Amino acid sequence: MNGPRPWRHRAALAAAALAVAAWVAGAPYLARLDEPALVFRPLPGLEPFRELAVGGAISTGAGSPLLTGLPSDDPPQGSALMDEVRANPCRAFHGGYAGEAVPVAVFSDIRCPNCRIMDARLAEVAAANPAAIRIVRHELPVLGAGSVIAARALLAAESQGARQRLHDRLVRTPAVTDAAYVARVAEAIGLDAARLLKDMQSDAVTADLRRSRAIADLFGFSGTPAFAIGGTVLLGTAPISVLEALIAEERHGACSVRAPG
Repeated sequence: MNGPRPWRHRAALAAAALAVAAWVAGAPYLARLDEPALVFRPLPGLEPFRELAVGGAISTGAGSPLLTGLPSDDPPQGSALMDEVRANPCRAFHGGYAGEAVPVAVFSDIRCPNCRIMDARLAEVAAANPAAIRIVRHELPVLGAGSVIAARALLAAESQGARQRLHDRLVRTPAVTDAAYVARVAEAIGLDAARLLKDMQSDAVTADLRRSRAIADLFGFSGTPAFAIGGTVLLGTAPISVLEALIAEERHGACSVRAPG
């Protein structure tokens, strides 16, 4: 049997080389196809913040204030507290942080299943690059009295350096029922339960809840989870790919690498 003709062999090699060259040239494009397209909408009157058009839509400043179990005479929309948030939304969401990491404000309710999903996704992002983000947690108890009790307990546990530890324990319980139940859980993980119960009713904890509610009311967060990643807000869940793309987008955004104040 005759062997392959030389010209056919050369043609096959040339075709293979062209195929490799085409793949190499097209690889960056193919990679871009896997990257999520970030679409933003402005939030008039709340500059420099914007909304990420993914998941639930945010209706800025619309509707009634969220029910968080605070006193019925709590300041309504348009209050001095909301004016304070509007004047410096970066500080309201992220505190006086200044650094290289992108600040991520997380609004959650202990009874919210989607909050747990997003906590796991953020933890995965942080594990892959610990220096990429700095998480600031806001308690937004919108799912009843048990949520309010849990939120107060979590904020009170901050003074004992155990907020995350208590959170991790409470999310594994069937439901928070009352303060006595929270006290038993606190004791089980080694906290000073009497101190926790006292701190739960402190002015500082109430002020923290009111501040988070004011942010939620102003930005129209109608439920949880809700987020401010740098200067971009979103409501609901988002895949890890979107979180990573948004963090990269916000690395030099309005609320990143800034001076305190």
